[in-house]
Amino acid sequence: MDNNRLKSIEESLANGGKDAILAVIEQIREIGVPKLLPALVKVYKTCGDDDVKMAVFKLLSDASQREIVDEMADAIAAETDANVKQMLVTSCWYSKIDYLPRLELFIDLVFDAPFELAFEAFTVIENRQGSVTNERRAELISYIEKRLAAEGDFNESLTTGLVEIVKNYDD
Repeated sequence: MDNNRLKSIEESLANGGKDAILAVIEQIREIGVPKLLPALVKVYKTCGDDDVKMAVFKLLSDASQREIVDEMADAIAAETDANVKQMLVTSCWYSKIDYLPRLELFIDLVFDAPFELAFEAFTVIENRQGSVTNERRAELISYIEKRLAAEGDFNESLTTGLVEIVKNYDD
């Protein structure tokens, strides 16, 4: 997608009324989400309309482009609004995208986030699909074990099962 098309879509998202925004969201469904994720997050944060918020959530939940993994993980990591962060993480586990390259982010959320958000992150980890190399599995187990060994207050009811989940990932 060329820059002029991107700018036009971003402008419509930022300045359009409810019907215009919903129409643009349907266009985005056809052309792909990754480059427009920041604009979609901004609409979700600033628009008070529940239909628009639900349309953004459904769009992100239905996203299938693998290119979104880094953009989504970066958006989650940078987000300070708890409701928006919750929506982003929930859309990750609804989607069929494999977040294996960025699972450390979700592991950190299981340890550090309030329980409801931690549970959503746990679900992303638990429900991931696809094969995992032995090397990546070992990296993730080591990462979890280091987090478990560190002193701190974390979601123990969720964190204790992480190692077993990762051990059971398919080759």
